[in-house]
Amino acid sequence: MAPRFRLDGHKQELRIFNRRLVFACVVVMLLVLILIARMVNLQFLNHEYFSARSDGNRLHSQYIPPTRGLIYDRHGNLLADNRPIFNLTVVREAAGDFDKSLEILREVIGLTDEDIEQYNTRLSRRAVPQSSVPLKFQLNDEEIAYIAVNQHKLPGIAVEAQLVRYYPYGQSAAHALGYVSEINRDELQDMTEEEVRNYRGTNQIGKNGIEKTYEEYLHGSVGFETVEKNNRGRVTRVLGRTDPAPGADIQLHLDVALQTAAEAALGDRRGAIVAIDPRTGGVLAMVSQPGYDPNLFVTGISRSQLAELNNSRHSPMFNRATHARVPGSTIKPFIGLAGLYHGVITPEFVINDPGYYRLPERSRPYYDWTWWVDKSGHGPIDLERAIYQSCNTYFSHVAVELGIDRIHDYLLTFGFGANMALDVPQASRGLVPSPAWKRETRGEPWYPGETPAEGFGNGMFQATTLQMASAAATLANHGVFVRPRMLKSIRTDDQDFADIIFDEGDVMQPLLPSAENVALVRKAMEHTVSKPREREHRRHEGTAYDYVQAAKPLAYPMAGKSGTAQVIGVQVDARGNRIEPDEISDEHLNHAMFIAFDASPVSRIAVAVFVENGEGGSSVAGPLAREVLDAYMLPLIEQEQLLELGGEGGQILTSNH
Repeated sequence: MAPRFRLDGHKQELRIFNRRLVFACVVVMLLVLILIARMVNLQFLNHEYFSARSDGNRLHSQYIPPTRGLIYDRHGNLLADNRPIFNLTVVREAAGDFDKSLEILREVIGLTDEDIEQYNTRLSRRAVPQSSVPLKFQLNDEEIAYIAVNQHKLPGIAVEAQLVRYYPYGQSAAHALGYVSEINRDELQDMTEEEVRNYRGTNQIGKNGIEKTYEEYLHGSVGFETVEKNNRGRVTRVLGRTDPAPGADIQLHLDVALQTAAEAALGDRRGAIVAIDPRTGGVLAMVSQPGYDPNLFVTGISRSQLAELNNSRHSPMFNRATHARVPGSTIKPFIGLAGLYHGVITPEFVINDPGYYRLPERSRPYYDWTWWVDKSGHGPIDLERAIYQSCNTYFSHVAVELGIDRIHDYLLTFGFGANMALDVPQASRGLVPSPAWKRETRGEPWYPGETPAEGFGNGMFQATTLQMASAAATLANHGVFVRPRMLKSIRTDDQDFADIIFDEGDVMQPLLPSAENVALVRKAMEHTVSKPREREHRRHEGTAYDYVQAAKPLAYPMAGKSGTAQVIGVQVDARGNRIEPDEISDEHLNHAMFIAFDASPVSRIAVAVFVENGEGGSSVAGPLAREVLDAYMLPLIEQEQLLELGGEGGQILTSNH
């Protein structure tokens, strides 16, 4: 039988208590020793290691993107601005169950698979751990409110403000300005290490146009800061900061009022218009229709939107102002100058035009446009009349007398066959054919029968609308060629804009005949738009008079030259009758062209117009050229008249054009 336990056994109870107390003290001492050992390890033995890890979890260095420089037109109108947007960003290390967060966001803000794919691409390019990466751009107020209320369900996810590019004029001047968009891997691989560091913290870079050409000025220099973050990855305070250097503001020669007027003149037609100041080479307007909205690309265009642009029937992304094509009869004034320079013709030289041209001892006829009207020609005709009446026969003769080599060498001096624009690198070089070029590219000799068509611009020669505007500006400038340019001035550090100074190589003198002969060609181009029909003389009127000036006389002297370029060849039977195809689609109609300039002693604007499948150079492109010239010249004339009145009768305040 077991012994009884007595509650009043104080000695036995005391022994039990003491044993338990000793055991508890030993356990406590062991725990204290372990704690002390751990503290010694943390504070002494591995202090530097754990201190670094602690700071790594608490302190973070992050890059600060610079503010992109602004782009202005010649009168200070803002063409490319920066505006704030609110983006959904993720710090991946603090995001916890990220897949669960994505499921929540899909339902609330319409997050798509494409958004997630683009986020993963950005995450793979991230250079700094614990830094935020955009998941979706441009949240609306409702989405921002939801994220704020449900922040506890979305660890590592936040709403951050960002400055992004904004183009206030939308499609206007889109091909000239270009656009910015996210940096891709190919662009990163092409950068030096220093350039890669300078793009940390920013996702955007200029892709084309002015945005790409002057990226070095517009981007600026990246900054950085050291911040303290809590366990949710949110910044609690900034410990140190090096401010970024903002990009430089730039001012273009572009005139937004003229640009808008040129776009309105072209309307829904496909084509291009380029206007240049002959004195400076400054591009006043560069229109390519149809256009696109560059704002679509800033924060990343969707696949469906990009496919719609690329698969559109008329290619709105295609810059028609810088693409080369045959110029039609707009080349004739320059062929005439070549003939005068080399002495194969004189101003008084006359040929008889029966309506076609034949090479010596050859039977093939090169028909003039008059042949298709009434099977006749211009009769006796000299250079001046050949220009304003656009006689193919005359210029076929001049081309043959010159020969293709002299034509090639002469046209190069007007900037053809090369991209002479200082800051439009995407522009085509065009094509000035030669026997050497044909042997190299086609493995064939140059045939004599190919030369006549080079005289009236329907051969192999090709030029861009920009090149034709520049060549017209050279004639307007009395033979002085100034290289085309978009940039007018640059502003840094909040100072005034500083104009870009000409380099000696930017101004050139083409091979020209005498000043009197240049004046003759200018006069002939004036007659193109100003010479009315004469009862006593058949075919002595300017080809564009009825369309450009007859209804509304000009307020200033205007010179011009029309051109019509064939898209498909003309089929002719044995009797010289045109064989009309059964059906011609819109894409097979002839292209319409026109070059023009203000023919004042000091010309202020030159214009080239291209209307894709527009058919009539004089009837379609000519009136558009006048609209553009009027939009620029009439306000200047009005301003000059007011200044004259102000000089006579007191001060009159006028506004800038």
